[in-house]
Amino acid sequence: MHPRAVVDKKPGGRGDFVVTVDGRLLWDKRHRDGDRFPEAEQILSQLQER
Repeated sequence: MHPRAVVDKKPGGRGDFVVTVDGRLLWDKRHRDGDRFPEAEQILSQLQER
């Protein structure tokens, strides 16, 4: 877990899984990233780029 992370979960539907950071989209399972869940390393590497 990122030391300053605040995680907010919201109920979705239709298999949604979206990750945003400060309003910036990092992952969208249904609409952008091949209908799959990310590996933890994929999200963490994008966080480190910030």
